Amino acid sequence: RFLRGLLVLLLPSSPLRTHHCMLSPESVPPQKKPRSNLMAPPRIGTHNGTFHCDEALACALLRLLPEYQDAEIVRTRDPEKLASCDIVVDVGGEYDPQRHRYDHHQRSFTETMSSLSPGKPWQTKLSSAGLIYLHFGHKLLAQLLGTNEEDSMVGTLYDKAGFRRAMDLVQEEFLQRLDFYQHSWLPARALVEEALAQRFQVDPSGKIVELAKGGCPWKEHLYHLESVLSPPGTIAFVIYTDQAGQWRVQCVPKELHSFQSRLPLPEPWRGLRDEALDQVSGIPGGIFVHASGFIGGHRTREGALSMARATLAQHSVAATNLVQ
Repeated sequence: RFLRGLLVLLLPSSPLRTHHCMLSPESVPPQKKPRSNLMAPPRIGTHNGTFHCDEALACALLRLLPEYQDAEIVRTRDPEKLASCDIVVDVGGEYDPQRHRYDHHQRSFTETMSSLSPGKPWQTKLSSAGLIYLHFGHKLLAQLLGTNEEDSMVGTLYDKAGFRRAMDLVQEEFLQRLDFYQHSWLPARALVEEALAQRFQVDPSGKIVELAKGGCPWKEHLYHLESVLSPPGTIAFVIYTDQAGQWRVQCVPKELHSFQSRLPLPEPWRGLRDEALDQVSGIPGGIFVHASGFIGGHRTREGALSMARATLAQHSVAATNLVQ
């Protein structure tokens, strides 16, 4: 409720989707980064493509501060464009508060509220929104409530002020969710069923499903179809195109709401991007592999297929060695 209320203050009509992050009303103010053109509005950089609550909330929190209220949001993954931004969140593979770089996807990132703010008990790894709140949150709340940062009633006063807007948000989100179920979720069932039937044409193993018409809400439908049809073998990967026309290879979770994959992408690939990923995977054209190994990206269909097939092959070798 607290995070939703903050975002509603700036974006009262925006739909939210939950994303795990650990936040605290404590601030660790970073050093300011000088800009070459003091007359130009600041630029907040984040990634393009599918957006999530994490970076949307991070950008919204920043825009509540006077110094960023007129900021331009630059959505890109281009390193040169990101380098020109005053602050970058949820992209770039770098956490450096002195340079205002707040990404958490890189392999080396392990920070928690406890590690960055000694004395705090929370051990959950921070998201980008969590990092922004850690470094700017105390100042932000004081600004919103017109009080000083030491005011002990900041949280209580905010909860009271945001209740009615929170009710409006709940109603709006319900209607949006109903629309999603009608126009996206339900039609996706036929697409997943067709893809499941044609999976052996994608790969002889039958373990890779291709959504030929692009990404759609597939997980719940796949589990339902597996329980009804009992197809031979275990589906390990789903490949599809994203909004930019690039390809994703996503691992099927062990269970519907699980964060563990049936077969994650290889550990040496995780947290790597671009050329570094190509060198380790041996598959040119790679874009990224998430730090947890549940999803990766490639520029081509064949490349995404190769990532899935290579993972299957490595798993098969490991299983054989284990038996021997």
